[in-house]
Amino acid sequence: MALLNQRDPDAAASRLASWLAGRLEGAHDVWVRGVEVPTSTGLSNETILFDAAWRDEDGPQHQRLVARIEPTGPSVHPSYDLDREFDVMQALCAQRVVPVPTPLWIESDPSVLGARFIVMERVDGRIPADDPPFTTGGWVVNLDHDGQTALYGNGLAAMAAIHRADWATLGLGSVDRPEYGPAGVEQQLGYWQSTFEWAADGEDNPTVVAALEWARDSRPAERGPLTLNWGDARVGNLIFADDLSVAAVLDWEMVTIANPELDLGWWLFITRYCTDGVGAPLPPGFLDRGATITRYHELTGHNVEHIDYYETFAAIRLAILYHRAGVLMVKAGVLPTDSTISVNNPITQLLSEMGDFPRPAGEAQSFFGKR
Repeated sequence: MALLNQRDPDAAASRLASWLAGRLEGAHDVWVRGVEVPTSTGLSNETILFDAAWRDEDGPQHQRLVARIEPTGPSVHPSYDLDREFDVMQALCAQRVVPVPTPLWIESDPSVLGARFIVMERVDGRIPADDPPFTTGGWVVNLDHDGQTALYGNGLAAMAAIHRADWATLGLGSVDRPEYGPAGVEQQLGYWQSTFEWAADGEDNPTVVAALEWARDSRPAERGPLTLNWGDARVGNLIFADDLSVAAVLDWEMVTIANPELDLGWWLFITRYCTDGVGAPLPPGFLDRGATITRYHELTGHNVEHIDYYETFAAIRLAILYHRAGVLMVKAGVLPTDSTISVNNPITQLLSEMGDFPRPAGEAQSFFGKR
């Protein structure tokens, strides 16, 4: 799900160098090189990789950095809060809860790169692919059985570590969004209902409408303390080192306070989407659904409840984001005006099967390879 990126790497390098000169105390001869701007940009935060060098009283300095920039155009989320992401990464980094890229600065002046942005240290490693999904080919599939087991297990352990963290002690109460209801499933339902009404842009989606009604009517009673939730919990948001340990946990734009099943359900559904949804087998070294739930309990001590609900709710949430992306890509001319991808795609097809919701008619359309 991407659009052509119009950002000029040379202009970005010049602006970042000037900006860094004002941020680095005592620095001179600041330059930025090796700017890597993706040829296409997703419908969420944009990422720019670059190398910076300068001189100060200690001599020559060099650092490999990343800028994470708020969307400058239409996006899949109604709003972005880089301050929240920065605070979460800073707290997790300081307390060593999980490895995250070290956040260095946040810039609110949009004149530098066209929008607010965060600059953080660059972390080396490999990330499982999204488009097409890592299950269809590439380095993850090419790992041996033990390697796949290590990758999957280390990713699951990283998510469990986030859930074990004390978000109140970390000072992350600001992650809560009380305007959508009390923290937990009520707040999530309020937020995603509002997001769907915004995302649909007046277009009907019978599968999602029926599923949201079911989610409201079937919401489970929540027991036990709420936890910090990563929000976009999946192996595709992890950087893996050469030994397949987790080098960094990425993408905190959906971070929230909720029942831990919210993240676990998303993890399970994304795995289902990357296998059943795209017609690919589960990598043989990965745990299946039941074994994943068992292992999660072993890692956290949490008795997993109502996971069918939370996995279905994950499908609803992803279907809403898919709908929004379809609307935007039609408006951008990437897809024809008669495209039905917003309502008929692998996500809505899976969702209809999971809850006996209205099934879209015809063949599902996919974003894979769309630019």
